Amino acid sequence: MTQAGFLSSALAEDGRVDADAFLKERSASAAYDVTEVPLASLGAWHLGERLVHSSERFFTVEGLAVRTNHGRAPSWCQPIIVQPEIGILGILVKRFDGVPHFLMQVKMEPGNTSLVQYAATVQATPSNYQRVHGGRSTPYLDYFLPSSRRRVLVDRLLSEHAAWYLHKRNRNMIVEVPPDEDVPRYDDFVWLTLGQIRRQLALGQVNMNARTVLACISYAAGGVLPADDFHGAVVTSHRRHRSNADLAEAMTWLIDQKERYTLEVRRVGLSELDEWIADEESIRHRDGDFFRVVGLSVAASSREVGRWSQPMLEPVPGNLVAFLCRRRAGVLEFLVQAMVQPGLTDRLELAATIQLSPGLHRTGAAAPPLLEYLATAGPQVRHSSVQSEDGGRFLRADTQHVVVELPADRDIAVPPTHRWMTLGLLDRLVAAGYYVNVEARSLMACLL
Repeated sequence: MTQAGFLSSALAEDGRVDADAFLKERSASAAYDVTEVPLASLGAWHLGERLVHSSERFFTVEGLAVRTNHGRAPSWCQPIIVQPEIGILGILVKRFDGVPHFLMQVKMEPGNTSLVQYAATVQATPSNYQRVHGGRSTPYLDYFLPSSRRRVLVDRLLSEHAAWYLHKRNRNMIVEVPPDEDVPRYDDFVWLTLGQIRRQLALGQVNMNARTVLACISYAAGGVLPADDFHGAVVTSHRRHRSNADLAEAMTWLIDQKERYTLEVRRVGLSELDEWIADEESIRHRDGDFFRVVGLSVAASSREVGRWSQPMLEPVPGNLVAFLCRRRAGVLEFLVQAMVQPGLTDRLELAATIQLSPGLHRTGAAAPPLLEYLATAGPQVRHSSVQSEDGGRFLRADTQHVVVELPADRDIAVPPTHRWMTLGLLDRLVAAGYYVNVEARSLMACLL
């Protein structure tokens, strides 16, 4: 599969099935019930100095003490999810009539506002696919395991939400099967083109775990440009600044940022979080800021386990992630920033121009740099959608995704933490691992 093949799929807006109708049909075929409950009612979970499952698997909620010279707060304490397992996020791809199609799953996740969305072919942690929960086996898992992999097109070990996870990583994979190979067909799975997936992204119907895999796709070689001017510019941006010299220069700038900023984290007991309350009801900030950890009781006839209960992190509403972009010499560039986050493996990664989390900013605190450009964007808004975060861990965590193109004659003062980059350069950094955070990758996926 070449990058031109990916582009041909992105331009194919009609596929083998109606994606909207399939999602609606599969959503209606199952029964769901999600109820918020006290933490004390989660039978297999136990709250002490940490919140832990009786199996010692899945994940824990612990305390974290943080010190940094980045941003406005030099130190703080917070709860954080600790999930050291490396999960598999994998999408199968196969050509039909010469056009690459991606095997997507209709999946219910209890934290999603809409409950049911399109997901990757496989979305599972070792605890899931080793069936610690006692549920059904994971369909298509074997295609992504060493013993039976087909042609691996994408294989990236990438970070997850580092404000809420400590050192969380997932393996992002795209694996191609030959056109003449029969792939088993299960009810909740369907082959879609990237053009169809792009429409579902615009509607907010592709989950976060699928978006981070889709963000690994590049269109750097061959193919006909889309007729639409902006999307043609997106493809051209994928094709620029992909040399080793460009990558080395960007990495040097990032290392300079890592040298400039410090980050010290220390895991502590929940009782050591002075501004937080952890009791039988929930884990929450005493002023209602940031986020809370609550219990959910879930029933879903379409999942590997029909009924379960678990903790969920619910952020304060209002999350926003936005790219400012511009054209220089006809090439589309995106303004990114080096951002320190407490859960990152290596201190900082590239984030979008603006990453605003009201749950991480005190009421009345100064707005992040460049936010004013969104208020006056007007017709230059190239993308706007509401996307969910990981509905398996986060409750009602919806994020506004925005891309704004600045007029050619408008210059802005770029802070020293920010830098203009093409999508081609960002592609190279995503491939290198631990350089582009999940929020920026989610926004990149929306530019398919």
